[in-house]
Amino acid sequence: MRIRKITAKEAWRLMGFSDDDFYKAQNKVSDYQLYKQAGNSIVVNVIYAVLKELL
Repeated sequence: MRIRKITAKEAWRLMGFSDDDFYKAQNKVSDYQLYKQAGNSIVVNVIYAVLKELL
């Protein structure tokens, strides 16, 4: 069984970004930078749910 690495586009989708946002960023930076940007982002839906439970 082989485990594959997710693509930069899949990483952006997991973090809640649209494909349009990905394509805009893809034209300006490398794949390495796209992975870093996705990893440094915060999923808005998760933060919303956490704050909703706290309040």
